[in-house]
Amino acid sequence: MSYCVHCGVKLSDGEKRCPLCLTPVFDPAEPRRSNAPRAYPVRTPEQELKKNKHFLLIMAGLMLAAPALLCLIIDLLITGSITWSGYASSALILLFAAVAVPLALEKHQAYAAVGMGFLCLNIYLFLVEQLSNSGAWFFPIALPALSLCAVMMTAVILMYRRNVLNRLTLIAASFAAAALECVAIEWLISAANGKSGDFIWSPFVLAPCAFISLALFFINYNRAVREEVRRRVHF
Repeated sequence: MSYCVHCGVKLSDGEKRCPLCLTPVFDPAEPRRSNAPRAYPVRTPEQELKKNKHFLLIMAGLMLAAPALLCLIIDLLITGSITWSGYASSALILLFAAVAVPLALEKHQAYAAVGMGFLCLNIYLFLVEQLSNSGAWFFPIALPALSLCAVMMTAVILMYRRNVLNRLTLIAASFAAAALECVAIEWLISAANGKSGDFIWSPFVLAPCAFISLALFFINYNRAVREEVRRRVHF
């Protein structure tokens, strides 16, 4: 004997709906049939988010386009030309492109994020060089530095996806990559100024990053130390 979950009326065997409130009857003890109507919604929150993703991207684009356009209008009204607004407007446009393209994709979002970030940041820095007339620094310094950063980030993501790195060694590899990036930036700056081999500030970044990276690798590959750290910091 069963009862309606909505109004509590007693139901006879074989009832498909409550005779009083017409609530569908669902008996979990019955064998499941593939063609039977579902007793719960077909859509899930993840599906709803997926369906609304394009709407959210459009809204984000409009929200970023409004201040970009406002900056251009104010700059034109005050100075009569595009001066400072070029930096703000191009940054907002490229920021939207760097975020929207990876989100719009269904697969390989991490690689797309690195690629779009690399492309948009290069375009922005090139525009800064052209608008500021500050000399030629994009091709000898910014482009190779960003290229090295993109290559290292892609390699780290690839190794993590293929389970070569776990969470602990991922952090260690990130510190090592940051140290290498700083050394490369100073070398590129020195080379552009004709002073190759002069390292002044990058060793101060390299030393702590290398120490943290080696320590994390040691913790990961020493089982006793790794288990003790996990017990203490719940990692």
